[in-house]
Amino acid sequence: MAGEVSPQAEGLRTLHLRQLRKQWQIITLQVMATIALVWMYLEVVATYVVGSIDHTQLFELLETSLGTELPLGDWLTGSERSGLARFYVPIGLGLGLGGGMALLAFQTPKMQQRIKLGFIISMILLLAGRFVMSYSWQLVSDGWGAPGNDVLKLLEWPLLTMLSLIILGFYLLPIITGTKGIWGLSRRGVAWSIGFILLFLAIHAILTFPLIRTQLGEYGSKLNTFEVISSEATVFGLVTAEQFSLILIACLMMVFQESSFGVIGQLEYAYRLPESCKRDPEYVAQMDNLLNGHLSHTAIFLSFTVVATTIALGFHSVLLEWVSGISGSQWAAQVGESIELTLTYGLVISALLFLGLTALLRFVIPWQRVWGLIESSFSSRN
Repeated sequence: MAGEVSPQAEGLRTLHLRQLRKQWQIITLQVMATIALVWMYLEVVATYVVGSIDHTQLFELLETSLGTELPLGDWLTGSERSGLARFYVPIGLGLGLGGGMALLAFQTPKMQQRIKLGFIISMILLLAGRFVMSYSWQLVSDGWGAPGNDVLKLLEWPLLTMLSLIILGFYLLPIITGTKGIWGLSRRGVAWSIGFILLFLAIHAILTFPLIRTQLGEYGSKLNTFEVISSEATVFGLVTAEQFSLILIACLMMVFQESSFGVIGQLEYAYRLPESCKRDPEYVAQMDNLLNGHLSHTAIFLSFTVVATTIALGFHSVLLEWVSGISGSQWAAQVGESIELTLTYGLVISALLFLGLTALLRFVIPWQRVWGLIESSFSSRN
């Protein structure tokens, strides 16, 4: 019996991480996650931050209060630009910093220690080097004593630089942690990035509540608010531009999460395989099918999610058109002005009606069989 067992065949491709990470499906998923992260961040910034609480306004407030210009150039902070362009250069810096942290995570522990030590020494020399040298010269020439004003003035530039970098880094935390999570294969980095976005949205929603906003006075008036319910539906005639922005943020967040966790999960699966399986062509083909399926499902299902969510939130407008076509415009206008279809819970009711209608269609249209036919047609073409 032992002589009849043939060893597993080995192909040119393997499932070792060094080779698998260069595969086009893995790189495509990582690029998709990065684009979704940047797009989601820009959408959040354009909706809530620009012209309201962006970093350039905070820098201007600091310069006015301190009576001096901050060390970081306007081209770096985006102060010389207007609108969303203020965040273009900072986003590039955040992507570079997050990518550098991801690259550092793949180095050996000894190399990581050397790089971190070199970075700390460089920051100390940059921020406190001139002060230490000047104060040491004062001690040698004038003896022991408190540092003079000219020596203390040398601390102004390092402290303002550190403060500016902290403020800029705070605004870029989702980009930095998200980039590190994508390219550094860190679930914690992806979770932190999503958590920062959700925390900001929750705090902004609380602060813009009318009762709390009036208590904030002048600061509350600077927060961006919009009427997401009573505005005219301009996107596909179903939802407002603000509602579609919220839908887009949610779907981009799902793309970012699914693509990032998909890469990490598949690489973890390949890492745990036995050495013989990593060289088996059948396992390599299975990994290709998994990655191709993940790519197609991410693109198709999340596109359906955007469409279905848009229709669900605007389903009340479809109902009104249907009612106006059957019962006349006067009764439809009265329904349209009713509180159930105007306030927030009216949208929830219309969305639930849409979900109920699609659930009833399940008994008429065999969705699983239709989707199986679509998948089988694609697989037969391949």
